[in-house]
Amino acid sequence: MQDEDDERQDLERALYARPTGDDRDEALRAEALRVEAQRIEAQRAEALQAEAQRRLPTAAAPEAQPGPRGAGPARTAGEPSPAAPPARSRLVLLGAGLLVGGLVVGAATASVIGAATPDPVSTTASPTPTPDAADRFAALVEGWAATTDVPPGLSLISGGAEVYSPTFETAQDDRLLLTAPDATRICLALERPDGSLSAGCTGLEAFFAGDALDVVGTATGTDTPVYTRVTLRPDGSVEGGFQLVATPGPEA
Repeated sequence: MQDEDDERQDLERALYARPTGDDRDEALRAEALRVEAQRIEAQRAEALQAEAQRRLPTAAAPEAQPGPRGAGPARTAGEPSPAAPPARSRLVLLGAGLLVGGLVVGAATASVIGAATPDPVSTTASPTPTPDAADRFAALVEGWAATTDVPPGLSLISGGAEVYSPTFETAQDDRLLLTAPDATRICLALERPDGSLSAGCTGLEAFFAGDALDVVGTATGTDTPVYTRVTLRPDGSVEGGFQLVATPGPEA
């Protein structure tokens, strides 16, 4: 597991490092680009599959509702009165979803047993639908500002979708950018002061199910390269940090 993490970090650093002209570095960078392209394509396939599975239940036919009860045959004199229909109780499930300031509080359900009445006609309250992923994304970016200053690399990823940027700045003067291409994916990008760009994407459904979104990048610092990692969580919170990357000394 440690070897896989080390290999992944080496590929990430090679992907976002500046070209040096060294054949070995160029080969490692080409491999990193290939791995990154495979990862983005796999995430896109997962997002499309999740969206297709989400739409399947909506195609089911609505449950048939009982029609009004027809009038029974006329009762002749002397016949005993038919027994009143037995009282029935109904279980009503009420669902409520509350979304405040980008924080998903959750859905609360309560069970209510209605009292039976002689009237055979009764009504059942419809549950409040849970907000879909697109609505939750709209609530998530309420604290972010739409921007038209989009880096060329992110323009290709967003595909014309709106791009948002938070009102705060990182310690390294990086710029965070967020977009939701084709309403099935969510992508977080990190633009460095030197113009380099890092981006990470995942499916909208998977993100709001608890799959946090990470983006990493490496840029040249004052004396040594700086490795930065930023995490966006479904509740709208952003975590991140940076560390200096030790460079190997000259070979003997």
